[in-house]
Amino acid sequence: MLTSSLPPPTLLGSKLAAATAISTAAAASSEAALAGGSGRISALIRSLCAAGRTTDAARSLDAAGAAGAAAGIVAYNAMVAGYCRAGQVAAARRLAAVVPVPPNAYTYFPIVRSLGARGRIADALTVLDEMSLRGCAPIQPMYHVILESGCRGGGFRSAVRVLEALHAKGYTLDTGNCNLVINAICEQGCVDEGVELLRKLAFFGCEPDVVSYNAVLKGLCIARRWGDAEELMDEMVHQALSQMSEHGCTPDIRMYATIIDGICKEGHHEVANEILNRMPSYGLKPNVVCYNTVLKGLCSAQRWDEAEELLAEMFQKDCPLDDVTFNILVDFFCQNGLVDRVIELLEQMLEHGCMLDVITYTTVINGFCKEGLIDEAVMLLKSMPSCGCKPNTISYTIVLKGLCGAERWVDAEELMSHMIQQGCLPNPVTFNMFINFLCKKGMVEQAIELLKQMLMNGCSPDLISYGTLIDGLGKAGKTEEAWELLNVMVSKGITPNLIIYSSMASALSREGRIDKVIQMFDSIRDDTIRSDAVLYNAVISSLCKSWETDRAIGFLAYMVSNGCMPNESTYTILIKALASEGFVMEAQDLLTELCSRRVDGFVYLKLQQLMMVGRSNLESPVDLSSAYQLEH
Repeated sequence: MLTSSLPPPTLLGSKLAAATAISTAAAASSEAALAGGSGRISALIRSLCAAGRTTDAARSLDAAGAAGAAAGIVAYNAMVAGYCRAGQVAAARRLAAVVPVPPNAYTYFPIVRSLGARGRIADALTVLDEMSLRGCAPIQPMYHVILESGCRGGGFRSAVRVLEALHAKGYTLDTGNCNLVINAICEQGCVDEGVELLRKLAFFGCEPDVVSYNAVLKGLCIARRWGDAEELMDEMVHQALSQMSEHGCTPDIRMYATIIDGICKEGHHEVANEILNRMPSYGLKPNVVCYNTVLKGLCSAQRWDEAEELLAEMFQKDCPLDDVTFNILVDFFCQNGLVDRVIELLEQMLEHGCMLDVITYTTVINGFCKEGLIDEAVMLLKSMPSCGCKPNTISYTIVLKGLCGAERWVDAEELMSHMIQQGCLPNPVTFNMFINFLCKKGMVEQAIELLKQMLMNGCSPDLISYGTLIDGLGKAGKTEEAWELLNVMVSKGITPNLIIYSSMASALSREGRIDKVIQMFDSIRDDTIRSDAVLYNAVISSLCKSWETDRAIGFLAYMVSNGCMPNESTYTILIKALASEGFVMEAQDLLTELCSRRVDGFVYLKLQQLMMVGRSNLESPVDLSSAYQLEH
């Protein structure tokens, strides 16, 4: 793509025909895509569909066929997916039935997913049959989507019927498909039916696994099947455990720890505690792992009183506390700012013969930093070697981050030197944290020196290192240095991402160097980045902030000619700029175009408020609400 493809800036007159520019550029993009081969055709179809313009996308696909261009299955798949996203499932099915190239599973998957989302299970099953007729085998995610739909729509009984229908049609199910239904059954409190399906897995050609049994056992526990129903629960649990043994799954302490962990994550802490108490009746004595699991759940839920009771129970039942136990407590106290309790706990750990490891120290250091106790964190860090524990890179990085957050740059430099002297080399995370801090403070020269230090210490700068510094240089007005660093980055084999290109484009646009921006765009080889509206919006936004809205309109045409359709943010940026410059009628044209694409109501109201400010000087204000209502 040549720089000349950018239309020359148009002077803003009494009327800007922005919507016309978009339509003209869109037509040009279709012709460019046809000349660019199947990859460009696919990119154009995706862009148009993402913008909700399925009719234009379909025309482009037809034009490609008429022109003899090679539109592969990827382009047709993109069109099918676009129809589905737009809610045009019937059109998607018609296209899938007549695609002139051999379809694959991804041709039909969006259709199955859309039908499943709408609860049209029978139609989804019919699509699977249509696939088979075209020699295309369904894939497991399709079964999963249909079964999920069954679970949502008609409850678990509907899902069981779907499972039976899939099996009857000869489709190969796996245990994961069955587990989905078992889990749904148990979550709906129908544990008896869950056990029944567990026993029938062999009928579907599947073997139960640990997940299958965990779902049923957890369902029994969450259903609180004890008390008056205790005997029935015991019988059912023992049946499940017996089946596990038959299939080579031996229940052990880890199985219960897994169940307890899952129940704690769902917030059922009373149930988890009850299971803990009932474990001896199943011939198992809870160990420190089980207690730690419940303790961690209680601490995460901020239920400290119950956590203290559990600790007392551990002592009473002669269950020794280990390093994990103390680390859970240290983490809880640090997160809640209970620094005094942390110090007491460290002393208790030593009394119980627990060695304070680097994880414990690092957790406490992190807690100190979060509370703003930076000096205490530094002191504890430097005392670690005398206690037989050497700080690691994470320990130092946490303290360095705290010092930077407190804007103690000199102290941070000294600690970094101390870190290197102690033989603990900083990693990219450490350096990147420093570089980010310096760039935010506008200290880009020091950030460049730090990048050089990375190389001297055998630490290679990564994508984040370069990206942060390029952004910092650009914002500091050092565009040439940023451009040079971008080239260095590419020469070292590191591919810039969308964020880095956007930062560079914004910096160049602020200086009005649009030719350089286009040169950079033309050098981008990744079609995904080239067709991302975020990249173009960065340029348009910078131009508008520099009161160069006419050039922004021109760049909009270049954007569309590159096969990238403007999104809601693009319109919003331009409408705000036009309204603030007093070009209300031109802004109205764009807002009307935006309304035709079903803009979010809140965004519409905010933009209309902006336009009312710009419209206040006009003799006859224009009512835009009618245009919006017509589209909604």
